[in-house]
Amino acid sequence: MKKEQLLFFIGLLMFMSGIYLSTHWAIIGTIIGISGGLILGISSYFSANKKIDQTK
Repeated sequence: MKKEQLLFFIGLLMFMSGIYLSTHWAIIGTIIGISGGLILGISSYFSANKKIDQTK
């Protein structure tokens, strides 16, 4: 599995579980959700960066 795909799935899982956990434990769920969102952003950066390199 490629680095972008792995980061995307981990980030998505963390983001969704953070949303669910924030209904029960607000602080922990928020931290996990924000961390998952950051990982999703990092994965999209690597994905876009790879596509730009392929067009050159």
